[in-house]
Amino acid sequence: MNDPAVVLDASVLVAGMRPGEVHHVAAREALEMLTRQHWRLFLPAIALAEVAAAIGRGTGSAARAERELTLLRQTPRLMIMAVDASLGERAAAIAGSHRIRGCDAVYVALAQMLNIPLITLDREQRERSPAALSVFAPDEVRARLFG
Repeated sequence: MNDPAVVLDASVLVAGMRPGEVHHVAAREALEMLTRQHWRLFLPAIALAEVAAAIGRGTGSAARAERELTLLRQTPRLMIMAVDASLGERAAAIAGSHRIRGCDAVYVALAQMLNIPLITLDREQRERSPAALSVFAPDEVRARLFG
């Protein structure tokens, strides 16, 4: 891939959208930095449901969840990737061999398939992902990608 790109886990998106989240500032800064520097941001399509659920359940507002999804879809250089049979098979292999939860394995598989870093707040994704994959938290974006 020629353009700089990352896969974003839903945990980062949700933290960036909700000011009350513990990691809100770090997630927001990472997202703004990546957007400002014109990075391509990849999400598996399941991220939409994960974000909607977290916002809707957390706020009790379906309207708020839909507004956040609308804003997310308008993010420059955002690429929403289908979870097809090939990605599903790769995710299944990762889930089984690395003991990563099913949906979390989809993000890892997408990053591995595209050969780009994964940014996540999920400790298990960071600790259990294949060693060759670059996986880190939002507060590491500046040092790891722009340092």
